[in-house]
Amino acid sequence: MNEALRIAASGMESQQLLSNVIANNMANVNTNGYKRSVVHFQDMLYRTLGTPGAPTNTSQSPVGIQLGTGVRTVAVSKDFSQGDLQSSTADLDVAIEGSGFFEVALPDGTSAFTRTGNFHLTATGEVVTADGYAVIGFPAISIQATATDIAADGTVAATINGVSTQQGRISLVRFPNPEGLESIGRNLYTQTEASGAAARAMPGQNGLGQISHHYLEASNVQIVNEMVDLIAAQRAYELISKSIRTADEMLKIANNMH
Repeated sequence: MNEALRIAASGMESQQLLSNVIANNMANVNTNGYKRSVVHFQDMLYRTLGTPGAPTNTSQSPVGIQLGTGVRTVAVSKDFSQGDLQSSTADLDVAIEGSGFFEVALPDGTSAFTRTGNFHLTATGEVVTADGYAVIGFPAISIQATATDIAADGTVAATINGVSTQQGRISLVRFPNPEGLESIGRNLYTQTEASGAAARAMPGQNGLGQISHHYLEASNVQIVNEMVDLIAAQRAYELISKSIRTADEMLKIANNMH
């Protein structure tokens, strides 16, 4: 009977983790570029009391007896599906329509990657994130520019003294397995062995998406779906807790029989 308690405890722990993930998704429903997290469960090892196909007195066992030992969380992955595009008036607000990431330089010299395109211009014309990280692959823009236009293929043109002048072209990166990226907060991801190496190309090439100027990608969290999942997790947690109480009562009955 102690097994029932352990099995139920593993289920409650899994549902608690699921609730935590859903709560984080809901908290970031208005975070630009946020990608919802998805929990993946897996049943644990089975205790075999009778092997399927084992010989019996007359023939062989058609199914056997295998008792599960609970559930565990095998992974919490990111859903990189496209978020809705929201219009913006800022000159350096851009969104990736399709797959791909912007690359940014972290203070320690390493690279991180993001889908959030609310960029800004420094006093020297360098394009940076809201945290001040330089955007790699985004051309510098003249500080004399009075307007900036960014084409779908990433070509950046700045209006200087009434004349449109090309400043360069944005490049993006993609990964063989984006779900293998490591989340480090601030809508940033870092490369891992699981994600594979970053491959750089221009927007619209090699499977990369295009650039949408004056747009920002919204979170891909659907609040209604998250609420439904949260209610289901809560109900599952309640039912599993009842199984613990039932197992405890059965133990008491068994103890009183001695």
